[in-house]
Amino acid sequence: MSKITITLDTSKLKGLSKDRTFNTRDGQAVTVKELKFELVEVKEPKTIHSAEKYDLVKTHFAAALQTKEQRDANEPTLYIGEGITTVWKNDTPAVTESKDDDDFDF
Repeated sequence: MSKITITLDTSKLKGLSKDRTFNTRDGQAVTVKELKFELVEVKEPKTIHSAEKYDLVKTHFAAALQTKEQRDANEPTLYIGEGITTVWKNDTPAVTESKDDDDFDF
């Protein structure tokens, strides 16, 4: 089993959040601030730290979403962070075997 830790550069996040308003079931208007970004898997993962029991591997990068107009204008991608996956060494999945009713002796 592995986990991914996402680290975002907050200095690059200014101006990227958007307000979104929606109505709840009881009709109350709620406004939330959202930050949408893409988490993209890198082509070649890179081990950035290795320890006895685990490796930290850079496996993803985070990029701000672009509009179609920005993509058409070939504007550069704004990289806002990275994803580091913790890969546990000698990690064997815990498998619990269940017995069917036919396997029980009565």
